Amino acid sequence: MPQRNEDPSPEEPVPAGSADAVAAFCKRLLSLMGLDLEVDARADGATVIVDLSGPDRPLLLSGTAALLNSLEYLLNKAFRTGKENGIGSIALDSENYRKHREAELVLLAEMASKKVLSQRRPLSLQPMNPKERRIIHLALSGTEGIRTESTGEGEKRSVTIFPSQ
Repeated sequence: MPQRNEDPSPEEPVPAGSADAVAAFCKRLLSLMGLDLEVDARADGATVIVDLSGPDRPLLLSGTAALLNSLEYLLNKAFRTGKENGIGSIALDSENYRKHREAELVLLAEMASKKVLSQRRPLSLQPMNPKERRIIHLALSGTEGIRTESTGEGEKRSVTIFPSQ
């Protein structure tokens, strides 16, 4: 078990009751926001995974899941994940949206890299959050003839794919 003021190890399980506490907080927050969503939370190692479903799911996922991402950020801040409370992180999802989005980003990366290779010109993708940019970088890390770089500032930060010289 981590000592107080140490970051939890990724192997350490979430303390008993933590997933329930995260679920209760999330339910209250969604209720205050007037959203009709069901909350299912479970511990997976040092991560609490929260799945949201229900009639207001489209609101969560509009604008490349801006609300889902914002709620995930807020929950991680509220529970001070990675700190002495024993929760490494909180991951929000909605009926496997994250898995589908990752597959979509990998396909986008492959198509964009082919275009860069054929045209021999850099190509910038749409702005993305850090997790999505990382998916692009990893998807193209083994592709010969190109390199990737995050460019831009703040919410306008995106991945640019360059042909290798």
